[in-house]
Amino acid sequence: MGGACVGGGAMLSRRINYVWRLTMTGIAFVEMGLGALILALAVIPVMTGFTRDRAARLRRAQRIIRTSFRLYVALLRRCGVITLQVIGEEKLSDCAGALVVANHPTLLDVVLLMSLVPDAQCVVKHQLWRNPFLRPVVKAAGYIRNDRDPESFVEECRASLHTGRNLIIFPEGTRSVPGRPIHFQRGFAHLATLIGSNLQPILITCDPVTLVKGQPWYSIPQRLPAYRIKIEDQIEIRAFLTDQPRSLAARRLVAYLEARYRGELAHA
Repeated sequence: MGGACVGGGAMLSRRINYVWRLTMTGIAFVEMGLGALILALAVIPVMTGFTRDRAARLRRAQRIIRTSFRLYVALLRRCGVITLQVIGEEKLSDCAGALVVANHPTLLDVVLLMSLVPDAQCVVKHQLWRNPFLRPVVKAAGYIRNDRDPESFVEECRASLHTGRNLIIFPEGTRSVPGRPIHFQRGFAHLATLIGSNLQPILITCDPVTLVKGQPWYSIPQRLPAYRIKIEDQIEIRAFLTDQPRSLAARRLVAYLEARYRGELAHA
């Protein structure tokens, strides 16, 4: 009888925790949308309105976004929506002018990376420029659209990296599909070998996985998602720039990084 009561109490506790996390997740999504509008329409214009230099204005806007995302992540953790472990964060303190590459298992990855990476610039999907909540933010921050013509895209990335900003890009191009091997597109490798920027790899895992591609926000797992972000050592791009066609160097870089991530994820 006592065991049944204990079991029933544990089940009730898990149910209450699930309902709490579901409610907080819904509130967090609403806060994300409203927060983006407030940032773009009020906070960023007020904080950058008197800065005439465009580069300085964009950098200030990006720092405001980073601070906002750090607060947002802290809120998610405090409300019991996620847990987060960051390994090797000190490696980012000297990160400047690097191409930051990461796998992309969940919807929260962008927010997590933007909260961690200093002086972060971001390559964003063109669909975000049609999103009524996020378009004002990505426009105010001067993020780089991925549908620009190749020459303009490369020059914009080059200019950003040469000013010391770190360019975040997801080599998969979209969120990972659970259960399938990770697959990187070659765009990031062509960019790295063409511009000559070092790579800053970051590994993201989430257990149990949540907010995957095609999954609605309310389909949360039964237990608390635990995010783990590992900041790897930088990759010197010159190791791939030997006397060979650049296309071959890019292909070799993709193969190397794919193998590295697959090994790390299998170990994790």
